[in-house]
Amino acid sequence: MTTSARVSLLENVRGLLIALVVMGHSLEPLLAREPLARALYTAIYLFHIPAFAFLSGHLSRAEWSRKALANIAWSLLAPLVIFQALYVAFDAWVLGRGLSRVWLVQPYWLLWFLWSLACWRLVLPLIRRLPAPFAVSVIVALGAGLLPWVGYLFGLSRTLVFFPCFIAGHLARREWLLQNTSRHRALAGALFIALGIFVGLMVAERLAAPNPQWLYGSASYPALGAAPITGMAMRFGLLGCSLALTWAVFMLCPRNINILTGLGGRSLAPFLLHGFVVRGVEKAGGFALLSGIPGVLLALAGGAALALLLSHPFIVGLTRPLWEPRRLFDRV
Repeated sequence: MTTSARVSLLENVRGLLIALVVMGHSLEPLLAREPLARALYTAIYLFHIPAFAFLSGHLSRAEWSRKALANIAWSLLAPLVIFQALYVAFDAWVLGRGLSRVWLVQPYWLLWFLWSLACWRLVLPLIRRLPAPFAVSVIVALGAGLLPWVGYLFGLSRTLVFFPCFIAGHLARREWLLQNTSRHRALAGALFIALGIFVGLMVAERLAAPNPQWLYGSASYPALGAAPITGMAMRFGLLGCSLALTWAVFMLCPRNINILTGLGGRSLAPFLLHGFVVRGVEKAGGFALLSGIPGVLLALAGGAALALLLSHPFIVGLTRPLWEPRRLFDRV
């Protein structure tokens, strides 16, 4: 496999995942009334956050150099501060929800991932020194659910719960992920994806109705109404399922340069900006016009189109100072 093919595969995976993030959020306003929306939403949330953590871990280096720390500060923490202020203001003044009391200690909606990624990168050099870093991360993730005060504040629960996915990605050898896909691997990947869709359909038909907080990784076992042993077993099972589906994504994702490659290379803009559009359309009543299977499919298509639109070079260039503020200081 050529160098360009190797780069394109990773960008294609990132492009697919960011599209799924936007599409998943586009389904949220329909969840209460559309079974198909619940099914697709559940299937997406079974793996897209863990897969993003996995890919981020694979692309992260275990170092505490001055350059690495500056990169964390400018590429993750600075955009977090800027967009935290923008989204809180948007919530209060445009959506009319009022000023949140926890906005200083709780990342807004989709911004938690920036905070968690910064924490993971800071801790990575330390945990790599341990004999079994992945096992340690799993113990931390399972143990976090035992603490009743672990939740949304400081994004602590998600940071701990998805930490094993980040470590697994960091430890995964590049050749494992980028090897040419055989028929057997493709078939196995397709079966894993089908299993995820099947679980989603079970949820949609009320045959199984787990609390969505299990998929968000944002609550402790007491908050989810689960006993310690049950909670740890459930979280361990979801972790295994998430990693299997992540592997399936790498096996099935195209390796050639295509539309996903460009989206993956400019993924930060659609990730940070799409919340304004989705919440704005919901406030304007746009999602109330969607119903049935056609409405769900239209929401999905709209989410995919929005991701592509916000990754357009013009939009990226126009908004770059918001999520790359260092450029402004470099010009001074």
